[in-house]
Amino acid sequence: MKQHFQSATGVTTNTPDETPVVSSTAPQADEVYVMPATQGQVRFWSLDQMHPGNPALNMPLMWQCLGELNVDLLAKAFTLAVRRHEMLRTTFAMVDERLSQIIGVPYSVALPVKDLQHLPDAANSPEAGRLIREHAAYRMDLFNGPLLALKLLKFAPQHHLLLVTMHHIICDGISLGILLRDIAVFYEALMEEKEPVLSDLPIQFADFAVWQEEWRKSEAAEMSLNFWRKTLGTNFGRLELPHDATPEGRRDVRTDSESGDIETLLISPELTALAHKFCKNQNVTLNILLFSIFCALLHRMTGQRDIVIGSPCANRNEDTEELIGLFMNIQVLRVGIEPQETFRSLLTKVQDWTLGAYENQELPFEELIYDSHFSHNNTSFEIPIFFLYQKSFMVIQRVAGLEITPLRSMSPGAVFEWMFAIVDRPEEGPRLQLEYNPNYFRPGTIQRYLKSFIALLESAVQESSIQLEKMAPADDFLPAKLPDTQSQGVPRRNMRSVHEKQFDGGAAIMEKLDEQVATISDPIEIQLLELWRSMLGVEEISADTNVFSLGVSSLSILRLVTRMNSLYSMGFGLASLISAPTIKMVADLVRRRYAPNTVTSLVPIQPVGTKRPLFIVHGAGGNVVNFYGISTRIGADQPVYGVQAQALELNQPALLHLEDMAAHYLKEIRRVQPKGPYHLLGYSFGGIMVLEMAHQLLAAGETIGLLGMLDSRKKRLHPRIVRRTILKQWAGPTRRSCWFFHSQRGHGGAKGWWDFFSKILRNVECATPLRSPHECSQHCQLFLRILTRLTQ
Repeated sequence: MKQHFQSATGVTTNTPDETPVVSSTAPQADEVYVMPATQGQVRFWSLDQMHPGNPALNMPLMWQCLGELNVDLLAKAFTLAVRRHEMLRTTFAMVDERLSQIIGVPYSVALPVKDLQHLPDAANSPEAGRLIREHAAYRMDLFNGPLLALKLLKFAPQHHLLLVTMHHIICDGISLGILLRDIAVFYEALMEEKEPVLSDLPIQFADFAVWQEEWRKSEAAEMSLNFWRKTLGTNFGRLELPHDATPEGRRDVRTDSESGDIETLLISPELTALAHKFCKNQNVTLNILLFSIFCALLHRMTGQRDIVIGSPCANRNEDTEELIGLFMNIQVLRVGIEPQETFRSLLTKVQDWTLGAYENQELPFEELIYDSHFSHNNTSFEIPIFFLYQKSFMVIQRVAGLEITPLRSMSPGAVFEWMFAIVDRPEEGPRLQLEYNPNYFRPGTIQRYLKSFIALLESAVQESSIQLEKMAPADDFLPAKLPDTQSQGVPRRNMRSVHEKQFDGGAAIMEKLDEQVATISDPIEIQLLELWRSMLGVEEISADTNVFSLGVSSLSILRLVTRMNSLYSMGFGLASLISAPTIKMVADLVRRRYAPNTVTSLVPIQPVGTKRPLFIVHGAGGNVVNFYGISTRIGADQPVYGVQAQALELNQPALLHLEDMAAHYLKEIRRVQPKGPYHLLGYSFGGIMVLEMAHQLLAAGETIGLLGMLDSRKKRLHPRIVRRTILKQWAGPTRRSCWFFHSQRGHGGAKGWWDFFSKILRNVECATPLRSPHECSQHCQLFLRILTRLTQ
């Protein structure tokens, strides 16, 4: 049942210096609805929470319009599309502790026009290129909207380029074709003053969301989950691509996912014809053939025999085939490649896997991520490489004297290391399209990989029984002989000789090379291994050991960070190690000369999840290292942020006054969570801090959902803070939100912290001027129950 949502914001735009996309005279409708979000939408919302407004989550389009164009009627066509498809007027908000779709009223769409007719060769001018890039990188606000942005570039009286950018949370690839077709139908009907010929939609996307929520509880969902458990198995990890060396000063200043580029290569008509003939003889689809070639390419590039790739699937049926919305789901392909494997054998494996996956495409990818079968069996769903084959969803539309041609757009950013797509268009055939992160790959390297794909395809269609390692022998970019590595072995990018570069302590490290080569053979990783062992006093460390699982003190970790900064001349902070807690991850940061999380007091210990975040404020030491242990046990759906002292940020001074510290921390917190209620937890000195923060929030009209103090002694509380915050602010209906805890034991390391945290009931003292001991005991248990709900 749809609910009314009275506090939903109106539709606005943040397009600078342009006519608003949305008119201020939007027509009124009867209702605004709140509906559940799908698991796919939760996925994209979580990604946006990590980098708000991240343009890598956009779906940018370009439509070339040739002929007489009526701009007002084109804008009205979009207005009719917004009325037809609820998704085009949907925003997102947390309602009752869960992500929800806020379906707004229909609104009138205005189409901003940028006239470039005064420029020579306007369509190819630098200004046009700048505007195209700017619009593709339009920063969407999921809470306020709109999630559809338009701009029209005018090159000549009968030559326009329409820029259409939508957020991926409201659409998928098929949706783009539906939008183009509907706009063409509406525009033609308006031009000819007739009724548009479009069939009624049987349902809207929100109805699908409700159905999916019910289906997830069904026996069919359990059967599908069991299929993936059996088929995927366990003990798989990420596929490691060999990165290019980053030229000095080349690294983009934006976040990785905000930096992206695309290289393309058309498969020739002759090779396409041979591929279709091969598919007919082998009784497979072109999708299966090209997917198998991609697996062969990855095997030849990396030397790995356990190939794990993500692949989007349509996940639509006859009721949803005409809807705009995020129906696309992610499936996982896992193929084990044997020595002397033939291409024909690989083709059979991929076909068998794909047929089974198609029958089980309705299970949301998130069900696999959170399933204990995988999380407890050394399995990582960190998949940096995706493959997609699709027939072009958008075709040329000729309506009312206007020809609308969809053009290839640019990359607004790369969410993954590689998104390898093959788009099959009627007018040109299949085109390879590799979206990548230019911080890790040069354009020339990507083009060579595309050419290697073509070379492998040529080998396969000529002889299906050829061994994988003998395919494309004339391609010097693929190794003639591969190392016999297994899935957990050494990636090819780490198999260079350690003699290529000298480093401090090299002789001692070289003596250990033979015993380490099974797990580590990269010079930087070997150096880090020796450094971690000596400074942490722990011998049992591998490249994948999480430093916070070792039970060492935060002081030891601080010394380790200081030593790494000295050794590599970098600006790591304690928070950097939370983002990259293993030797392999730190080595990758060193290669990229990148130190994350050093310019903010807010440390994303676990930023992803649908629940309201838990903010844990530091103790007297200022760092948040000890809070890492909570995130490993608190549950994958609970966001956790640590609040560290400003003095630990790179080149930042210490804040000396309590009020200033609290104001600074709240400013950082509100970047992640603009509105309350807020969950605040203070450790030791942080207990005093969260009281001051709570006071400032209440004074600003905000609400507190949870206020907790761990190991904060009553005698340490400043009398002014107690009187002002507790006695005045908490002596009403909200008083049950504040508790005080004190442990009798030290808990310096992550393990010790969790031991303390999980045994609070046996080691707790409660100090509060508001409650009797009996009330306090009850409220302590209530706090633990609330915290348990947070961690489930």
